[in-house]
This record gives sequence, C-alpha cells and structure tokens, in this order.
Amino acid sequence: MDWKIKAFEHSKKSYPNESCGMLIKKNQELIFCPCKNIACDHPELSFVIDPKDWARYEDEGEVVGIVHNHPDGELQFSETDIKSCNHLDVDFYLVDHVTESMISIKPQN
Repeated sequence: MDWKIKAFEHSKKSYPNESCGMLIKKNQELIFCPCKNIACDHPELSFVIDPKDWARYEDEGEVVGIVHNHPDGELQFSETDIKSCNHLDVDFYLVDHVTESMISIKPQN
C-alpha cells in the first residue's frame, strides 16, 4: 500500500487531534510509520512524536520525513513546522485526509 494512503488513514483516525508519523526509507522503499501524539496541552493544535516510536522506527530504517496534519486548519505549514523541519533536517509533509491533499517542504540549512 502506498505510504500516502496510510498517512491519510492515520490522519482520519487521529481526528480531532493532530496526527503524526515518520517516513522511513528501508531497502529503497518509503514506509509511513504512524506515531502516537503525546502533546499534553493541546493535541488538537500541535504534535509531539512519542520518543518510543521515534527510537523504534529509527532502528528500522533511515528517517527521511515527518508527516502530520492540521485538523480543521489550513493546508499550510506553520512557523513552528518550518523551524522543526530545518532543525531535524528532514522533509516535512502536511496532509489533509478530507481532500486527500498533501504538501511538503525541505530543510533550508
């Protein structure tokens, strides 16, 4: 199954909270890995990837992207998303499961 379809499904399942996941490269294949959002204060407005998920998926392949959504929000990266993309030095993907749209940004380091 295409990783994008899995990302849309995870976004829908996580609603009304932000979904989050990692995109890893394993054996030349891109794989979407759903993660638990552990943002305590406002999980509907932000995400924090569970460190246990990060460690597990990092052991399975090369982390090449972070995927999340903005429930009921615009399909537009926030300043925090842009800063996180640059800090982590991996591509960021923003999905909208309703329209099945996706945008991405690359780190600007």
